[in-house]
Amino acid sequence: MTGATAAVPSRPVAVSAAGWSVLAAAVIGLALGVALGWTELLVVGLTAALLVLVAALFLVGRSSGGLAVSVLERQVVAGGTATVVVRVTGDGRGRQRARDAELPVGDRVESVRLPAVAAGETREVQLRVPAGRRGVVQLGPVTLVRRDPFGFARRESARSGRALLYVHPPTAALTVATSGLLRDLEGIATTDLTDSDIAFHALRPYVAGDDRRHIHWRSTAKTGAFLVRQFEQTRRSHLIVLQSLAAADYASDDEFELAVSAVGSIGARAIADGTTLSVFAGAPRTRGEAGRLRSRGRRELLDDLSGIHELPAATPVAGLARTVAQQAPDASLVFVVCGSTVPARRLRAAAANFAPGVEVVAVVTRPESPPTLVRIEALRIMRIGYLDDLVRGLARAVGA
Repeated sequence: MTGATAAVPSRPVAVSAAGWSVLAAAVIGLALGVALGWTELLVVGLTAALLVLVAALFLVGRSSGGLAVSVLERQVVAGGTATVVVRVTGDGRGRQRARDAELPVGDRVESVRLPAVAAGETREVQLRVPAGRRGVVQLGPVTLVRRDPFGFARRESARSGRALLYVHPPTAALTVATSGLLRDLEGIATTDLTDSDIAFHALRPYVAGDDRRHIHWRSTAKTGAFLVRQFEQTRRSHLIVLQSLAAADYASDDEFELAVSAVGSIGARAIADGTTLSVFAGAPRTRGEAGRLRSRGRRELLDDLSGIHELPAATPVAGLARTVAQQAPDASLVFVVCGSTVPARRLRAAAANFAPGVEVVAVVTRPESPPTLVRIEALRIMRIGYLDDLVRGLARAVGA
């Protein structure tokens, strides 16, 4: 996916070490040749000055036309390839010759040969860019480069805006619907009683302040005393997924990446099922507010997951769970995702922050380890070594 930003100003002329040496030879040779009357030094100085002048002529000139950068794919999964498009548009000043340009792609720079275009013509150059790891990669600005043939200097002119490439984490297609994992499904009555809902429970005597619309007149006529309807409260299912960003909760970068993929897989399935979903990641951004990710659509969620990273000072998993429990007291099922350095006692402490009756599933990642699923009271601890283990583990968790 792309997101263009404003163009940046041009960088000044960059002179190489060889360019500075030739310039110094010109100045020193001419100065000493004139002062000392040495013909040899004058020849050296004049030759160097002529080279500097010729090199400077290659850098002179105004860059015209328009450049833009974009990405064809709206989503790219880590390990895949993105197609970056550089669009060249000619202005109304005649035909523009082919030019050399550079396109920054994250930490590296790709060389681009821009085609010649006529006045008003638009042509495109496509580049295949490998998307190795999950992340948000900045593309651009496209920079026109003028060089001299001697390698003395180069002039750069940034002529486009920037774009963002979101490299999504790999996800697994879960075979278990989130509704099968939820204890309180939409419309299912709980044992909590209320005076206004849809699941009828019983009749009780009228007390001052009761809504008269709930008076059961037929029973009132039979008994001679006012009776009102009482209902069982129904609860809307709310799935919570929270991931720790604390570096201390992971033994390696691979554990963290597997955890991100697990969060994306669970969240994507919940969105597809239409389940009410909240996803939290990392330390509170402000006091008392955990980092809530967008979860209205699959692409939005994966975009946000592309940009999260381990943080040395992030709140550990138990503290994050406490903050999330305060923000989402209506949770039905909670997934706590972390690495292998978090012991079971800390997972139990994290689960204890949620209300009684809320199912908590801890997904602990440890690459290449055998999968396990254990239950400790209301807490289920699922350890996975591969993303496919999550698929099988959730299928078992339904009956655990």
